[in-house]
Amino acid sequence: MSNWTPVVCWRYRTRLEERVSGNRLRPEADSQLDEHLRGCPECRQALDDAFLASDLLHQADAPALDAPTNFSMRVMASIREEISRREAPNVIWRPLELLASRFAVAAATVLLLLSIYLAEFAPPFRPAPVASQTEVSSQTEASSQEAGPVMPEPPAQPSNPDEVLMSLAGEGQ
Repeated sequence: MSNWTPVVCWRYRTRLEERVSGNRLRPEADSQLDEHLRGCPECRQALDDAFLASDLLHQADAPALDAPTNFSMRVMASIREEISRREAPNVIWRPLELLASRFAVAAATVLLLLSIYLAEFAPPFRPAPVASQTEVSSQTEASSQEAGPVMPEPPAQPSNPDEVLMSLAGEGQ
């Protein structure tokens, strides 16, 4: 443990900064700082940290190295590989997408040709004339007389229970 107090260390702070910046002090002041550094581990650590920070700042100021000539080609190739890797599942579905699009084009062509055919060659559509109610009933009677009874008419439903008994009595049951 050092015998120096923090109050004493504050006196050497400017001297530490001057040593890091490269300004040389008077020889007697430099020897006082060296003697203080031998006895104070905190100031020694602060001086080492200051030298490290100074070195880092000088290195940051230095120009960056030029990239290799084929650097951009390698980066672009890796980007293309990543894109193709991400689109790999699409490779499976791509033929089906092409087939579906071809079917859609074929179906559209067929519909177009059919609509052209119907527009050119189909007979014109003429709606049937609307018949009145009396004409409809007379036509149905005439058609039923010509064709004859196709299906027998079901017997009429009895209106009360006495009719049911009378019909059973008439049949002999």
